[in-house]
Amino acid sequence: MKLLVVDSDRDMVEMVTGWLRTRGYEVHHAFTHERARQVWLDKRPDVVIIDPENHGNDPLAMCREMRDAHDALVLVFTTTNGEDAESAYLESGADSFLAKPFLPRQLLAHLRALSRRVRSTLVRNPSTIIDVGPLRVDTVRHEVVRDGKVVRLTPTESRLLHLLAANANDICTLDQIVVHVWGFGESGDNYLVKAHIRHLREKIEPVPGKPQFILTSPGVGYMLKRHVVEVSPFAEEAQIHEEIQAPLASSAPANPAPSRVIPGFVP
Repeated sequence: MKLLVVDSDRDMVEMVTGWLRTRGYEVHHAFTHERARQVWLDKRPDVVIIDPENHGNDPLAMCREMRDAHDALVLVFTTTNGEDAESAYLESGADSFLAKPFLPRQLLAHLRALSRRVRSTLVRNPSTIIDVGPLRVDTVRHEVVRDGKVVRLTPTESRLLHLLAANANDICTLDQIVVHVWGFGESGDNYLVKAHIRHLREKIEPVPGKPQFILTSPGVGYMLKRHVVEVSPFAEEAQIHEEIQAPLASSAPANPAPSRVIPGFVP
């Protein structure tokens, strides 16, 4: 999940950004409204974390405007506390409210709650067929095609792979996967996800123990990698050419005799 942290307090931004990155999130930051607009459009975050009190203009108005270009959830964190402040921000367009100071686990809990709320829009590509590199995922037929080979999937495996394919190159958290695929989220569900990920790898990975497509972000979730490095046919042709030329070169005389020059002939 991609995050954008907006706050004029540079120390706060650097602290929050650094900690969230250790939790596996892709985090971008901005110290001004102008920079926030640019990053919002360029990076297309899933959640924007903003302190509305450290900016001269109305930051929530900016958020409402930017949502027309790219929809994102907004988490307000501010020193203003109390039910009145929380109600005011929520009514102004914020999706969640967190009072400063806060503990890291409180921020993480809010982000996890937001990730569950976006499950209905997490799949950005509504198509039932998605191409990701050499993979073609078909959720209607419950199958995946890799390099021309058709592999059958169970309905659960199909939903899981479709979720990863629709968010290729982005990490889907364990909570997002559980809620989207099974519709619930209780302790112990992570083992259920791991079991299905293992089954998928056995079906689509050339070497399941060394996955190229479905990658793990430890403690966070899984990602379907869009691009897999493949050996170019021109590289293979060059290698074959070298292998053919090698014995010919070794069999050639070390000091070949000089060519005979025929007078009047221009080669």
